[in-house]
Amino acid sequence: MNITYSKVQLEVKGLSEELAKSDSLVPSVFQNIKIGLFPAAIYFLFYIACMYTDVYIKTIWQGLGIISIFFWVFMTLFISGYRQLFSMLPKDAVKRYEIVRIYTKKLKVYYLVWITSIVIAGFFAVFSMLNIIALAGISLLSTIFIALAFNLDISRFQLAGLLGVLSAAKNNLNR
Repeated sequence: MNITYSKVQLEVKGLSEELAKSDSLVPSVFQNIKIGLFPAAIYFLFYIACMYTDVYIKTIWQGLGIISIFFWVFMTLFISGYRQLFSMLPKDAVKRYEIVRIYTKKLKVYYLVWITSIVIAGFFAVFSMLNIIALAGISLLSTIFIALAFNLDISRFQLAGLLGVLSAAKNNLNR
């Protein structure tokens, strides 16, 4: 998908003006939490499966479990925040704005890659001697690398988007 910086700027300006005029309710923090619970559920299913393998070290298993709970609470709330940004958009924004379509597709692809990496880590943990350490380590590293790749990927649009938001704000102040 090719899109020019000027088109990004114009579309973000239009979105910003629509949001400024919107009278819709701000979503709650927990409204969009289910999308973050899915990868956590996959992770903890493999986490519990590791307990029934040949290599089971109770102290490591329990320690990583406690740390994992904090990690997944953070990740679920973080994903919920991104999801809330999209829930504030007008209902037909995906049809009208190319930048929203691009972001939506990118989010879906990176989310699918992330889920796949967790599943691979889970199978590796169940069928290797590293057990829960592999699950926790690979999940953490893949989360970091995928988040960095996602941020590098969308950063190409951020400056043009910022200029669009500033332009919309300037227009609203001049009225």
